[in-house]
Amino acid sequence: MSSNNRSNLEAVIKGIQTNKILEIFDKYYHDEIVMYENGDSTNRIGKAANRKAEESFVNNATIHEAKLLKTIIDGDNTAYEMYMDFTYGEHRIKKSQWAFQQWSNGLIIKEEFVEIKTPTTPEPSTNIKSNLESIIKGIQDNKILEVFDKYYHQDIIMYEKGDSTNRVGKAANRKAEESFVNNATIHEAKLLKLLVDGNNTAYEMYMDFTYGEHRIKKNQWAVQQWSNDLVIKEEFY
Repeated sequence: MSSNNRSNLEAVIKGIQTNKILEIFDKYYHDEIVMYENGDSTNRIGKAANRKAEESFVNNATIHEAKLLKTIIDGDNTAYEMYMDFTYGEHRIKKSQWAFQQWSNGLIIKEEFVEIKTPTTPEPSTNIKSNLESIIKGIQDNKILEVFDKYYHQDIIMYEKGDSTNRVGKAANRKAEESFVNNATIHEAKLLKLLVDGNNTAYEMYMDFTYGEHRIKKNQWAVQQWSNDLVIKEEFY
């Protein structure tokens, strides 16, 4: 782990805010960088390919605002949420997105962007890491309902790729969890990354499960916001 990851990430964010995207890309990104946009890395493998993509954005976009909302820094894994207001071509775009970075020798070697809705900041909380580890263990031990009952807030809102339909409140979300438990058989739930920074956490998990008659294998990010040691908002990508 590089001790400079925090300062380097801050420099990357400042570069976006001051329209120096190409300069920070050249300085802080690894030669073997792979970038993902909502899970898709087409034409985004290697520094040369990614620089072309960055040049295309810079040449066609005017950034009006790039507001940092949250950062999570945990060893060689970092993340930040940013509100972006920019014009691309003739289109004005306003959105919030998470960017997840993996660092190697002080350089970003993997970056994933996922578009999200702007969260509400909860009050300070404690014991979050151990509670999150218990949730992950509950998934791995097929005790999803038990950990849901214990570690999720009454006002929990869950999002699946930005959609919270029928996922507002604990009762509605428990029905959704019950439906998954009753129809799914989990074969493997492997933790890949874990990030903890105050009331904001995230983990990446490889999931192998059968739902109904369909075998599904996928990597998934889950981002949590905590209030009084309970998950009050969770987003899956």
